[in-house]
Amino acid sequence: MHQITSFFFMYAKVVVSDRVPFIFTMGIPLAIALLYSPPNIDTMTPAEFSTYLSYFWVYIILATYLNGVALELARMREHGLMKTYVMISGNKYTYVTAIILAQLLFAAISLIIFTVIVTLVHGQFSFGLLVTPLLLLLGSLPLAVGCISITLLPVKVSSLMKFANILMYPLFLLAVKQSDQWFGYVNPFYALHQLSLALLHGVTQIDVSFNLVATLLSLTGYVVIGLIAMKRFNLVSLVTR
Repeated sequence: MHQITSFFFMYAKVVVSDRVPFIFTMGIPLAIALLYSPPNIDTMTPAEFSTYLSYFWVYIILATYLNGVALELARMREHGLMKTYVMISGNKYTYVTAIILAQLLFAAISLIIFTVIVTLVHGQFSFGLLVTPLLLLLGSLPLAVGCISITLLPVKVSSLMKFANILMYPLFLLAVKQSDQWFGYVNPFYALHQLSLALLHGVTQIDVSFNLVATLLSLTGYVVIGLIAMKRFNLVSLVTR
């Protein structure tokens, strides 16, 4: 536990002091939400406005996991740093856990800043809308674990970063238009958005439809996939020997 705490504070300082991730994960969604909001946003019902916000919450969380967990682990492995950290900690699970915890902190800060600004600008601020994304963040932990499976791809980090970040946008758009079909939960954006709707219903009592059973099953699947990937995670680069 002491090693996890030490690695967490070390990595958290790096994460919080780096402004670039804030721009991509929180700055861009914030700019879109403020500059390109729907024309009827000021007349939206609480349910419509909350649903609108939830898409941005989902994007911020998954962008954080992709770049801050999956690609960060792949990047450190390619640079030969993972072997060093594992030699210090004694196992790979300690450092991976610390990275996930640090990214949770980063995502929490991003979600709070985003939600406070957007809700205040549009006069929709409420305690429920501030709490819900933080609960969503905790509920998204299975996806943080599941994203480790990306590190199993035998691709250079530079190529993996381009491919993964490009793929995010069609998956996000697909989640917005996806009907409630079982195969839709393969898309992490859709699965997490369904969870956000369930939490919004529970916290703010708004009337929205969601499939909680299918969501929980999909999250369980992401945990299983992530744990298998973590077990098979190689400390040596798959493309650079």
